[in-house]
Amino acid sequence: MYRIAICDDEKQILNNISERIEACFGQKDIPAQYFYIDDSRKLMELLQSENLDVLFLDIDMPYFSGMNIASYINEKGLNTILIFVTSHDALVYQAFAYRPFGFIRKTHMEEEIDELTERIKKELADRKQELILSKGQELIRILIKDIIYIESQGNYLNIYIQNDVIKYRETMTNIEEELSHKGFIRCHKGYLVHVDYIERLKNGEIEIKYETEHKLIPIGRSYEKDVRKRMLELLRT
Repeated sequence: MYRIAICDDEKQILNNISERIEACFGQKDIPAQYFYIDDSRKLMELLQSENLDVLFLDIDMPYFSGMNIASYINEKGLNTILIFVTSHDALVYQAFAYRPFGFIRKTHMEEEIDELTERIKKELADRKQELILSKGQELIRILIKDIIYIESQGNYLNIYIQNDVIKYRETMTNIEEELSHKGFIRCHKGYLVHVDYIERLKNGEIEIKYETEHKLIPIGRSYEKDVRKRMLELLRT
């Protein structure tokens, strides 16, 4: 489910734009959790605690302007799709420096929200091809296709990619939930494997191959039936 925030200090406009965005996202079958914010200070607090997927942001607000907030997003490297909303067309040109995904003019709200929704849906789908890890103030983006396998080690995961291993504090259950529909197979309580790197199943083990390396990964007894079923499903797609 995507996290969508809508921020405007004018409550009536916030209500209007929120209704239109919800309707458009619903029509496009985009599952979302919405945050409605009428104070830019609350938005800054939210950005420090939530990874927002999409932010519809009024440019002209007290306390923190939309450009102040956009600057913060860029400085922190947040992977948020930013849409500026404004009633002052002249501000659009100033806002280009913050690399927004798009603009909505309040005088053309309905048609411009409609036009942007399809682009946002495509962008969100494209971003699913990345795994984004948050480590303190750092965001690490990994291409899904580069992940070979993931190994559980205590409270951490070792994420094996080409020529590197990334250690990340997370549970195997959570990472499996995120990756199971993206070509990964849970073969053991401690392993999640990318199907593209599987060479063969043999004697209760998965043999994976990448570059010149071969590795054998155990198949847990309770996982064996599901592994074979998932292999067939994934190889058909």
